This record gives sequence, structure tokens and C-alpha cells, in this order.
Amino acid sequence: MAERIATQLAGLDGRSSLDGRSPTNGCLLDLLRREWPAFYLGSVAPDVQTVSGAPRTATHFYDVPPEQGNMAYPRMLVQYPQLADVKQMPLAQAVFVAGYSAHLLLDLVWFREILMPIFVNSSALGEGRQRWMMHHTLLTYLDGLAYASLPETAVNTLAAAHPQHWLPFVTDQDLQTWRDMLTVQLEPDAPLETVAVYAQRLHMTPADFAAQLADEQWMSTHFFALVPVEKVQARLETAVTESISVIHNYLSPLINSA
Repeated sequence: MAERIATQLAGLDGRSSLDGRSPTNGCLLDLLRREWPAFYLGSVAPDVQTVSGAPRTATHFYDVPPEQGNMAYPRMLVQYPQLADVKQMPLAQAVFVAGYSAHLLLDLVWFREILMPIFVNSSALGEGRQRWMMHHTLLTYLDGLAYASLPETAVNTLAAAHPQHWLPFVTDQDLQTWRDMLTVQLEPDAPLETVAVYAQRLHMTPADFAAQLADEQWMSTHFFALVPVEKVQARLETAVTESISVIHNYLSPLINSA
């Protein structure tokens, strides 16, 4: 996600800002680049509960299903007000929290606008088991595209993030453990970990799920012909734009004082 945000910001540089005021996107990108490893880690950090064992509500700030109007990141800032004043924080911490907030926004967009209407509340994709399969196939397909688009520097960038009491609700050790797990997955030729994770959820072996994903005929007939992949990708792209607004609003005291 960090790279997609950077790509959009680079494309917006020199144009009017998202809210119509003076151009600030180049300044925002420069600010993020100053602590790029911290932003990288922040953009994937909410899923740290995988290693910490904390309940998901403690890292994502919403129930399932999420309450109407809850955007998660404002709730985090209310619950932990020390994260709200970026001028009182080290820049690395502020940039990390900005990335964390963007992740929360994108998670809610996925839940409310992709998971629920396409895979839960609609029978267009068949019965429940088939919809569950299509949802995890989509997740794995998009994850593969994301990994393939990462620059070679991604692994070193993430590895260079060194949390120092950045979150009051997650220990540095858990963040470091999560960082190290993801760094291994970013190594050249590393297997796509989501294949094994989602295969388990689907009660399949990783080999069988991987073979299904690699079967062009199966993917064409049972996935691309049924799942509105392009529509999902378009919505995710606009969600990245929305996340830039969240990041800009959060870091604006630092941008305005630069």
C-alpha cells in the first residue's frame, strides 16, 4: 500500500491538492520519504495481532460488523490521544501512525464495499462455499499483483523500520516480530504466504490452492467470469486517494510548519 500511495502522490505533485487548496502533495510525499521505513511498517502494522495474540478490535478499532459511521482511525486517536498531536511526536512515529491509519481506512472500504455487497449479501456468485472461495481467490490474486509490483528496495525498506514506543497498545517486540515475518516474505522468490494462509481457511492444501490459482482455465471460468475484478481494483484505487486525504489531514501540522 505504501508504494501505491507514493505513486499517487507523485502523480498529483504540482496539481491542485485533493481539497482544492494549494498544492501540498509533493510536500507530503517528501515528508513521508524522510521516514519511509516507518511509513512502510505503519501501512502493514494493524495486522500485528497475528503475532501478538491481541483481539482484532484492539488493533483495528472496529467490531465485525463495524458500527455505522465508525472509520476506525479517529477512534484510535480518541482512545490514545497521545497519538493525535504530531508536533509532540518524533517524525518516524507520526509517519508510522499515518500509515497505520491509512490501513484501517482501506480495511473498512474492503469490508463495507467489497466483502459485504459482493460476497456476503449477494447470491450472484453461488452458494456460501463458492463465495468464500471466490473471496479468498480475489485476496490472493490481488496480493500477488501487489507483491509483483513492489520495487527491489521493498525488503530493505521494511527491514530498516525500528519502532521505538510508536504505539501504546502494541509492544516494540511484537512490531519487530511482525516486521521480520513480512520481510522474509518480501525476499526474492519467496512463496506468497497468503496462499498457505487462505488455503487453510478453505480447508485445502497450499499445493492444491496454488495449483487452482495457476490453472488458467479454472481462473477464467470460475473467477474472472464471475468476480468483478476491475470494479474492485477501481474502488481500491479511489480508496488509496481517500487514504491520502487521511494522511494529509493527520500530518498537516508538520506540512504547514515545514
